[in-house]
Amino acid sequence: MRRTEAPNRGALTKSSAAIAAALTLAVAGCGGGEDGGATGAGFEDCITAPTTCNSGERADGGDLVWAVDGKWEAWGQADIYGSSLATSVINQPLRPTVFSFDQAGEIHYNDGIYAEAPELLAEAPLTVAYHLKEEATWGDGVPIGIDDFVWHWKATSGDEAQCAQCTPASSYGATVASIEEAEDNTIVVTYVDGYLDAEWYAAGVITHPAHIAEARGHADWRTDPVVMAASVTDFSENPPLDYSAGPFKMVEGVLGDYAKYVPNPEWTGSQQSTLDSLTLKYIDGAEAMVTELRQGTIDGAAPSSFDPEVLDQLASEEGLKYSVAPQSGWSHVDANLRNPFLADKPLREAVFTAIDAADVNERAYGSAYEDIETMQNVLFRPDSPYWSDQIADGGLGSGDLEAARAILEEAGYTWQDDRLVTPAGEPVTLRYRTGIEGNAFTPIIQDLVITYLADLGIELTVDPIPAGELSTVLDEGDWDLIQFSWIETPLFAASAADYWGEGNHTGFQNDEVDAIVAELATTMDRDRAAELNNHAAQISLDEAVQLPLAWTPALVMVQDDVVNVRDNWATTMRVFSNVGEWGFIDENA
Repeated sequence: MRRTEAPNRGALTKSSAAIAAALTLAVAGCGGGEDGGATGAGFEDCITAPTTCNSGERADGGDLVWAVDGKWEAWGQADIYGSSLATSVINQPLRPTVFSFDQAGEIHYNDGIYAEAPELLAEAPLTVAYHLKEEATWGDGVPIGIDDFVWHWKATSGDEAQCAQCTPASSYGATVASIEEAEDNTIVVTYVDGYLDAEWYAAGVITHPAHIAEARGHADWRTDPVVMAASVTDFSENPPLDYSAGPFKMVEGVLGDYAKYVPNPEWTGSQQSTLDSLTLKYIDGAEAMVTELRQGTIDGAAPSSFDPEVLDQLASEEGLKYSVAPQSGWSHVDANLRNPFLADKPLREAVFTAIDAADVNERAYGSAYEDIETMQNVLFRPDSPYWSDQIADGGLGSGDLEAARAILEEAGYTWQDDRLVTPAGEPVTLRYRTGIEGNAFTPIIQDLVITYLADLGIELTVDPIPAGELSTVLDEGDWDLIQFSWIETPLFAASAADYWGEGNHTGFQNDEVDAIVAELATTMDRDRAAELNNHAAQISLDEAVQLPLAWTPALVMVQDDVVNVRDNWATTMRVFSNVGEWGFIDENA
């Protein structure tokens, strides 16, 4: 993708250079930064040259096989069933993204689809122009155009009159008032009155081709909401073998198993593949991935979790490169305020005070990455201008058992036979949930939490979350304490709404946070958005809703002849952000 200094702002007065600086500073604080060296071999240059490390001249040809550890349960990306990270990954080689961030915090727009960056035409109402390349197609000769924007609008509208009984992956469509075609292959999106977004340039505006919806039998999608819904389901249930808006076209695919791609001959973006084919293959767990990598049956993998013991296997094997460094996932323990015990703030405070976050991080993550740091801010890293110490000496995560007991005593709790009892005389019991299968870190964290809370007199039962069921468990509130990782991106304007706003998974409700969420929907000032989000995060910490732990270490591993693969903390796609540049090294270059 071509680098751009910032999204355009038309005739508005705030300079693009100023926006670019703000974006770069903010993004640098949301991700990896350079506050520690990577663990591994062959990726050492990623510490000093994160955007170009592991580079090399590519040979023409080759069949690259990459392992993925997420089972995708849908092919489409317009409804909630396809909103998983696994589905996004499997679509990344062909999906119509607007932009991405690189490892240095620079924003790049998709120069295979757009002639230039999105342009802000007006703030009242919010109006954005998208300048399409004339040669941008869906890989079948049909240009990307206004119908594709309108189809996505309807699919994500949340409006029964537009898409009957649809469950959209985003609320984008609900904020749109109109979409029109302008001169010079430009599409203009106008949002509803009063709606503003400091990250207006980041909206996902297209997902699937409208003409393919028609070709698959849904010709009346524009006028019939039932037909529109059927087209959404169609894209979700069937592999995208008949279209592509990326550097690859899918030629084979089995749901949750594998997808095979070849270069898209109609793709005109700067990421041009030299491969004959790319195959993304599901392999369950990092250990199995390492085995296949050592056997030469795959060329690389970037598992979402791993046992540090596999690092010894990688280090002892010639012909492999690997790296471990903090990425975009941040680990935390949350309290379910719907639980009658945890509805009491003093108990939540005591629980999170008794847990020693630094000890947890050192014992769990430190074995994989020795420079692991305990989070002191929920949204930003220490090298961000938006960072502030939100934990300080407040006690959360301190492991101070004496302070935790004092909180409980002041609130009227007592102990009977070393069991914690509420002021009403009821013994405190809690259920702790986390994903154990295939994850070496979470069992360690679980055992430590059990120990900390036992010292506080709390009986904790454990109920592991089956693989692939985290979203369901969160949505149903089927937990008391839960530990998992959010996957962050450099886009933070909506964080308060997502984490602590209406309908959040913890059951937390706060009028001040609700007011913050409302203001965030009416500001274009990114600095103000950062301030507001930090305030909301501070409120959630003061109310002991969650305990942040650490930005979790991630592993990438490849055969030593694979070039241009590099991890990227600034996107949920990680290594896939530049998949069109992957290849095998040209030994004769």
